[in-house]
Amino acid sequence: MYPLYKEADYRQIMTLKRPASYTRADLEHWFLQHAQRMSKLPGLKWYTVLFTVEGSPFGAPPFDAYEDIWFGSLADLQAAYQSATMQRELEELRARKLDEPARFQAAWMRENIVTMKGYDSIPAKDSVRLVGICTKPPKMSRQALKDWFYQHAARVIDREGRMIIPGIRWYTHSFLIDESPYKPHRLDGCAENWWDTLEEMKRDFEGEVMKSQLRDREENIDIVDPSYFQGAWAEEHIIPVPTGGKV
Repeated sequence: MYPLYKEADYRQIMTLKRPASYTRADLEHWFLQHAQRMSKLPGLKWYTVLFTVEGSPFGAPPFDAYEDIWFGSLADLQAAYQSATMQRELEELRARKLDEPARFQAAWMRENIVTMKGYDSIPAKDSVRLVGICTKPPKMSRQALKDWFYQHAARVIDREGRMIIPGIRWYTHSFLIDESPYKPHRLDGCAENWWDTLEEMKRDFEGEVMKSQLRDREENIDIVDPSYFQGAWAEEHIIPVPTGGKV
């Protein structure tokens, strides 16, 4: 649709905020065990678990952890959702009261790779990410939200197609699809940038280009209601899957 977009996979994103009865270590231990079970899902193409870190300009992280599972087609995602494996894991979330609305968000989304010269595949090792999740303001259409995401990316890619923020290694936008079974939802759009290290991410956030990007978001999303945006820094753990990974 747009020159910089390359339609890619279908993904399920799920975020969790731990209850007071869980320590951070408790949540990480359970989430990684959960991931090992989920890694056997049929049709799974790529899987990452991420734990948020303090220190970002967005304030306290809105959640403690999230997972991304990617599939090559909507049919594969639907089959995985209906599988005994995922249904058992969703039931365990309910049993642990981790699915309460204040602690749990999930959505099915269609991913768009924001193409940049010099990067032809997603980082193959654990990285750090900026995740920015937007809820569509009431008077904004889905297309208008997508248009805003696109112009936000285009602001930091030069005329030759190269990223002007030095540390960014990969860039994706994902948008909610109607088939998502998780309702009500807050995840209408999601932008993610990858860096090799947290130090590189922090350095780039001190630069004027990234500060300009933050102002662009504030002037277009936060001005309506700051709760429509959730931003976080997160450390990524790539979970091995039988298919061997995602290009």
